[in-house]
Amino acid sequence: MALIKPSTPFDAIKRKFAKSDEIHFRNRKADNATISVRMKHPYNGGNSANQIAHRAKFKSASDAVKALTSEEKAAYEVAFKKQKKYITLQGYMFAMEYSKLA
Repeated sequence: MALIKPSTPFDAIKRKFAKSDEIHFRNRKADNATISVRMKHPYNGGNSANQIAHRAKFKSASDAVKALTSEEKAAYEVAFKKQKKYITLQGYMFAMEYSKLA
């Protein structure tokens, strides 16, 4: 049986088709698209030290992008137009700030 949360924009439905399978259905809040992921033997343990460090580094880079001044954003925009690797300016700024962190 599926477990359904009784909220209108539901966060997740879980259902097992076999003992080792888990299917997760999620709705994105932005466009209400349903995304499904099939996971074999999902990991249910706690976060490792590397995962915690990676999350902290990701959050630091995200906060650094939010704290950029208008001059720094303008400089990133000029550099963004010269490169071909990144598709969005936001992604480029995040990648550059992420690479600065040790």
